Amino acid sequence: MSDDLIRVSNTSYARYEELLIRRDEVKKQAFQYERAYVREFGELILEVFQMQMDAVRKKRTIEYCQIFVNRGESVDQSALQEYLEKELAEYKEKLDAMIRDNEAARASQRITEVDLLKIKRIYHHMVKKIHPDINPITAENEELKGLWQRLIIAYNCNDLKEMEETEILVNSVLEKLNLGTLDITIPDIDEKIHEIEAEIEQITGTDPYQYKYLLADEEAVEQIKQELRAELKDYEDYGRQLDEILNGLLQKGVKISWRMI
Repeated sequence: MSDDLIRVSNTSYARYEELLIRRDEVKKQAFQYERAYVREFGELILEVFQMQMDAVRKKRTIEYCQIFVNRGESVDQSALQEYLEKELAEYKEKLDAMIRDNEAARASQRITEVDLLKIKRIYHHMVKKIHPDINPITAENEELKGLWQRLIIAYNCNDLKEMEETEILVNSVLEKLNLGTLDITIPDIDEKIHEIEAEIEQITGTDPYQYKYLLADEEAVEQIKQELRAELKDYEDYGRQLDEILNGLLQKGVKISWRMI
């Protein structure tokens, strides 16, 4: 399959293609900087969140039990557990997502310059062939659309093996479709160029792309870690205070089940 699958009539096409590649590149860099941020601070952030979640569990338990103490009634432990599960459902969902992000970030592998160049080469070739902002066939064909999404994920994760396999599949689909050379006219191309330039500026001017500068500053990294450790200690102290209140309720005859949720 020739790399000249698409022939365009717009004189601004070269700039348009260059910006599409640049936009996807900064998106990828932002993704990688976010992974690096999680590798650097993820464990501490996770510890802080777990302590926060534990404090919320204790606080909600106290509030629930206090109502029954005020009424002079006993606490239905099953009802208490159901209440806690409902109150902490969003926290649990967020905790699970944080754990997955930490695992994914730590599983990320370093890549050699040679492999990185191969990844860029494959990506640039695929942009010319099936980028949905260039080739309308991709948006119309479910197989190509799926392969483009697969390619983007592999590109962001620097997965050379996956990109090589996807490139083969893309070429196979294009040959099967027998498209030949397409004459593409991109309407409002100058307006699209302006929009992409603005998008690139927005990405590079905000987090997670801006983590790039934070992670390069050793003093700033250490300061954030100190702040997280201080926050962790605050939650530990708060948890002990809540334990004292809970013990006071237990002395009044309230029985609490601490089954994990």
